[in-house]
Amino acid sequence: MNRDMGKPKTKTTPLPVRLRRVLDEAEDLFLQEGFLHFSTGELARRLRCSKRTIYAIAPGREKFFEAVTFQKIRKTEEATIKAIRNASNVRAAIEGCLQATVEQVKDAGLLWVRDLRLFPAGRRAMDKWRANIADELEHLIERGTSEGLIRRIDPRVAAEALLTSVMRMSDPDFSAKSRTTTADAIRQVYEIFWAGLCREPRDAYSVGRFEKSAQLPTVAVRPER
Repeated sequence: MNRDMGKPKTKTTPLPVRLRRVLDEAEDLFLQEGFLHFSTGELARRLRCSKRTIYAIAPGREKFFEAVTFQKIRKTEEATIKAIRNASNVRAAIEGCLQATVEQVKDAGLLWVRDLRLFPAGRRAMDKWRANIADELEHLIERGTSEGLIRRIDPRVAAEALLTSVMRMSDPDFSAKSRTTTADAIRQVYEIFWAGLCREPRDAYSVGRFEKSAQLPTVAVRPER
């Protein structure tokens, strides 16, 4: 799994340290509280900086939102692709993808997910993330098929089905109605996915029970009614 990661990226000038600090802290803030409700003045207060500093990062409030959301989504994409490509085999790649996915959602609140889906630039970034990860999963499934581990199935259909299900598990509407943690819901999706693709039931069982090897953090538990 040593393919080059995507297309060559245009080189950009790194932000000064003080601006990088603001951008990173904004990412943490947005993950916990969402972002669409923030005014520029409120952002400056919460990030302990001036409005001028925010405008040095992006030429306006929505462009600042865009910079922060793009940074976060780029990190999640790179982490997932790295987990897949650095794995020694198909089984390990599936498990690594699961672990990376859970790590990415564990600090994300429902307000972040809601605002990301309401924000046009956020939706575009998510669409790009989904397309790139689907490409990776498609190649992974093709490899598993060529090795005789995965039964013959359209790899793009399988990749899109998995991503659709994972994204549904992170949906605020689903989370509000479910008593299952986001992490456990995603784990179960991967179990179902793997069981459906494996040629032999024993293979599905041996690598499908991800909770034995992937130490999943608790994300959010809905109290029992």
